[in-house]
Amino acid sequence: MCFLPSSDLFRHHLSLQPQPTSQFLKDQSIKPLSSSQQITMTSAHSLLTGSTPLKLEYFNIEGVAEPVRLALSVASIPFDDVRIPFDQWPSKKPSTKHGVLPEMTLPGGEIITDSMAMLRLVGEADEEGKLYPSDVAKRVKIEQVLGLVGDLTRAWSPSLYLSMRPGRFGYPADWSGEEKDKVVKAVREAFMSEDFPRFMGYFEELVKENGDGFLTGEDLTIADLSAFQQISYFTKGIAEHVPKDCLDSFVGVKGWLERVASHPKIAAYKASKE
Repeated sequence: MCFLPSSDLFRHHLSLQPQPTSQFLKDQSIKPLSSSQQITMTSAHSLLTGSTPLKLEYFNIEGVAEPVRLALSVASIPFDDVRIPFDQWPSKKPSTKHGVLPEMTLPGGEIITDSMAMLRLVGEADEEGKLYPSDVAKRVKIEQVLGLVGDLTRAWSPSLYLSMRPGRFGYPADWSGEEKDKVVKAVREAFMSEDFPRFMGYFEELVKENGDGFLTGEDLTIADLSAFQQISYFTKGIAEHVPKDCLDSFVGVKGWLERVASHPKIAAYKASKE
C-alpha cells in the first residue's frame, strides 16, 4: 500500500476538482459557430412578403377567409385574392393540400391550410405591432375573444348546416319541402331567442370594458376582425329567420361594428370589392 505525503495528497485532491468554466472552455478550444451553423429566426413579415405576393385562395364569398383578407389589408401586406367559383371546386379539390379551402401559399412556396393559423401569422407580421401584439397579457385577451367567437360560431353551426347539409343531422341528403322548412325555422328561431342575445351580451360587456374602443383595448386586433366577420353576418339578411335588425338592442356592439368598418384600411378594402 502506497501513502502520499500530505502535501502531495493535497495537490492530488485539487487535481480532481471541477475546473472553472473559463478554464474548461480554454482547454477544450471551443470556437464560435460559423455563420452557416448559426440558428436564424424567421420573422412573420419575411414569410409573408417576397418578390411575388402571397396567394390566398377561397370561394367567392366572405366566409372564414374574410378576417384573413382584412388582416392582410390592415397590415399592408400585398396578396393575390384568388376566388374559386363553386362549380370549379370538384376539379380544384384534389390539388389542395388537405382537400379544403382557404389555402394560403407563401412567397417561398409553403402552404398554410388553417384560417386561424393564417390570421395569427398575419397579425404577427403587422409591423405596427397592433394586430397581434407581442405583449403576453394583451395576447391572452385576444385569445379569449377568439375563443368566444369560436363558441358563437359553433352555437350557430347547426342552424346553418341543417339547411345546407341535412345528412349530417340524420336527415336525407336531398331533404326538402315543408318539413325541412319548419325544422330549420324552429332551430334558427331558438338560436336567435336564446344563444344570440346571450353572446351579444358578452360582446357588449367587452366593448364597455374597453371604453367603447375595440374588443381588447384601444387598438384594432385580429380578435376584432374575427368577431366582426361573424357578428356582421347576422345583419346581412343572408340567413332566413335571422332578422337584419337583430342587433338593434345591442347599441355597444353596433357602435363597435361601425368603428371596425370605418377603419381606413378596412374601408378601402371593402370599397375595392364593391
